[in-house]
Amino acid sequence: MLQRYLWKLLPKPQRSFLLGRLSVVDRQVVNKSMSANCRFPDAFARRACLFIHVPKCAGSSVCVGLFDGYSPGHLPLYWYEEQFAQQYAASFKFTFVRDPLERAYSAYAFLRGNKLGQRDHAAQKLVSLYRDFDDFVSRWLHPENITRQLHFAPQTDFLTDSLGHLAMDFIGYQEHLERDYRQVCEHLGLHATLPHVNRTLNRVAVPVRDICSVRTRRLVRRVYQRDYEMLGYE
Repeated sequence: MLQRYLWKLLPKPQRSFLLGRLSVVDRQVVNKSMSANCRFPDAFARRACLFIHVPKCAGSSVCVGLFDGYSPGHLPLYWYEEQFAQQYAASFKFTFVRDPLERAYSAYAFLRGNKLGQRDHAAQKLVSLYRDFDDFVSRWLHPENITRQLHFAPQTDFLTDSLGHLAMDFIGYQEHLERDYRQVCEHLGLHATLPHVNRTLNRVAVPVRDICSVRTRRLVRRVYQRDYEMLGYE
């Protein structure tokens, strides 16, 4: 309570400056922690679980299928660990991840091809500056940039605890989405179907590696090296 009060006392330019020095994931943590609505989600408490929604990894579909559409936002695991230690310890912690190259292209195509709200206009403007996906990766998808844009933030930034360990009880893979979703349902004692929401319009129907350059694949591999290693995409 005192932290929120002191934060509000700071002039807005100073708050903006401090937030601007953080990664986009940490920035969300600060904003959420300083808001009045800071409690463990009822949707998770009812099922004794904790779902970490990594952007562009089928999270919207999972939220509709398991939580009646409730969305927790893209808060990282360590935030729940530090804010709600008791619920965190008692919860089945799960997530879904995706091949980093496929995820990067999905985010790019989603921003290029979908009609989105005001919140995503800056990201849409960003990707529109580049000729195609190869050009975008070559000129923008660099380590110093990806931590500043939510759609392209590394997946492991959402999935590690306060000590930097990958601390999920279950990691589902989009490459085996139906199978892994069934495993989650079985663990939670549910019989839920998986809808397909938040589709990317006008994206190619072939694997991205078949349409992008070898250089692009190498650059993505370098930028998301931690994701490739920790999530088993070597």
